[in-house]
Amino acid sequence: MSLAKSLGLLGRRAATSAVLARGLRNQTSGFGTSMFGQQEAAEPSTSTFSALESRLNLKFKDSGLMEQVCTHRSYEQGRGVSNERLVWLGKRVLNLHVGEHLQKTYPNLPPETLQDVQHANFGLMGLAEVAKHFGMQPAMRWTPVVKEAPQVGLTKVLGKSVQALIGAVYQDQGDAAAKRFIAKHIVHSKPVDVENVMVIKNPKLMLRALCKRKELQYPVARILKETGRFTSSPVFIVGIFTGTRMVGMGYGSSIKMAEFRAAKDALLKHYAKEIKGIDIGEEEDGDFTFVPQENDGAKVGITGHA
Repeated sequence: MSLAKSLGLLGRRAATSAVLARGLRNQTSGFGTSMFGQQEAAEPSTSTFSALESRLNLKFKDSGLMEQVCTHRSYEQGRGVSNERLVWLGKRVLNLHVGEHLQKTYPNLPPETLQDVQHANFGLMGLAEVAKHFGMQPAMRWTPVVKEAPQVGLTKVLGKSVQALIGAVYQDQGDAAAKRFIAKHIVHSKPVDVENVMVIKNPKLMLRALCKRKELQYPVARILKETGRFTSSPVFIVGIFTGTRMVGMGYGSSIKMAEFRAAKDALLKHYAKEIKGIDIGEEEDGDFTFVPQENDGAKVGITGHA
């Protein structure tokens, strides 16, 4: 290759590199867009917080409380006021009232399963979906750990913002208001998933143990219907009975599979039995006043007032 051709080729490569460099600079300046195409969030204004407050039908006495709710400790490297203390408070208020709802609604669930159900349905991932439903994303003030990937960590930040919101309602308006807020926006916002949370590894063994504790007759499996027993695709429907009462039913391509599902169905009907109409947001019929011990030896107790 001649010297002239070599110089011409190098010149074209340099020109191409310059064009690419200019395009890269244009991607990262002037349009609020990063080089990875992620739109940078605009700084929320006072009207953003006011709109969120109105949307949730809240009116805080402290005008700066909603801004604090939406400010993560990562914002401006934690130099200002953040929602950290409200998160701490709100988490405990939420756990109290959600726990009250679950233990009243599912009286047969073991304590460890109640804990799993609460975590699965009302943990940070579930609360993040609530935050999106509230429209809290435009109001959030936080600094992503990886600026090129602002979605990383967003679920946790949104979940904690809902905990902070509950803490703010409790702090500003009291426990009764927080309880109503949780009942309306958290507890009754979606069905509680119990079936997929319960761990049932050996349903037939668990069912036998349950029947023994409840002093019921030994569970017996009976084939209710079947088709294609001697074909490549049989189907069996099995019922589980204690005495004459059928407590569970299941199907499968084998009798063993159908028995497994029938026993699991019986366990779920017992443990996941739901008491309808539980509303933790309702006010009690009366209030209670603590009566301290008097000098004359009167008993210490709690007196109810209608």
